[in-house]
Amino acid sequence: MLLVVLFAIVGICFADGNISFKKAIEIIKEKNYDVKISKLEIKKAEGSLIQASLLQNPSLYLNYTGLTFGKNIIYDTNNTLLSIGISQPIELGGKRKYRTLSAKYTMESTQYQWKESIRSVIRDFASLYFQSLADRAYVDYLEQDLKDFDQILLIQSKRRELGFLSLIDLLKLKLYKGELEDAIKVARATYQKDLKDISFYLGGVYEPEEVQENMLEVNINELLEHSIKKRESIKAIEKQIDSINYQIKLLKSYSIPDITVNVEYDAFGVQYKPGIGFGLSINLPVFDKRQGDLLTAVATKEQLMISLDRTIASVKTEVLKAYEDYETNLRIYKAMLERKRVMEDILERTKKAYSIGGISTLDFLDTLRTYRSFMQSFIQSKYNTLKSLYYLLITAGSEL
Repeated sequence: MLLVVLFAIVGICFADGNISFKKAIEIIKEKNYDVKISKLEIKKAEGSLIQASLLQNPSLYLNYTGLTFGKNIIYDTNNTLLSIGISQPIELGGKRKYRTLSAKYTMESTQYQWKESIRSVIRDFASLYFQSLADRAYVDYLEQDLKDFDQILLIQSKRRELGFLSLIDLLKLKLYKGELEDAIKVARATYQKDLKDISFYLGGVYEPEEVQENMLEVNINELLEHSIKKRESIKAIEKQIDSINYQIKLLKSYSIPDITVNVEYDAFGVQYKPGIGFGLSINLPVFDKRQGDLLTAVATKEQLMISLDRTIASVKTEVLKAYEDYETNLRIYKAMLERKRVMEDILERTKKAYSIGGISTLDFLDTLRTYRSFMQSFIQSKYNTLKSLYYLLITAGSEL
């Protein structure tokens, strides 16, 4: 139930260059370079499946014997023989069936590997998406902060004209304004870099759409159970095991001999008296029964079983680490919310005190710098929490 919320808390609006996280996922599936490269592996596996299901080709043969060479001429003798026939190999023991099923499960494994590659790309993209939101929010904050400070500077300039503010204090205020303007330039440049990275992932120019601030309470046991059932990396290995099981059956079936059926037309002598015959040949698996290949396949299966256990353990570890990151970020963000109320109160008191000359310009600017530094940390904390939530849900196997 919790996992459904991943996209329920995100809008699906897509206009004017803005893109939601959900829409970005759809574009990643279609346009991302790594995803497209990985998807071609499915076509290769489909080709192997088609090839595995085909029957062996028949052979057409023609024999003509009994010609004699003499005095630069070629002529028939009474021992002339003309043979025309078709030979068709036939596999017994279910070889074609096992080979086809093995290829089928290999293709299904490849499909899950492709989906897992999408999940990996989306996890990386989620970090970029929320960092870009944080960087943009900081730009918006700085721009608003500059507007507010312009009002303060305007008032203090009038106080200077009236002789209530020293020139040094006015210069300090103007220098702080330049500091704010420089901070905005840096923040905008950082955000533009984020947009370029987003463009690389999505193959177009987009800006991330804001998401709702919805910090969920998650159940780690539910997440772990869900991740084992849903993660494509686990399903991919399970399909590989199914494939190798049929590969083992195929190799064991080579102890059953195959046959070749022949249908032949024969004509004998110069009068060409025709006759039709049938033939059957059997390949005797006396020496080569694919014993070496069978041993290799059995060892491969054992490797896959170990890989399955390792992948399950790895997925659990990933989910636990992502859960711990989210819980840590959530605790930090909640603490930051409490501090924000305190900082806002301090800021308002400082502004009022400065407006009536109760504190020095230096103390006033120190408070502004402290609040600006806090707001940068606060904004980053908010989006780190959202990012870790999405990362957790994606890692736990939410639908993409």
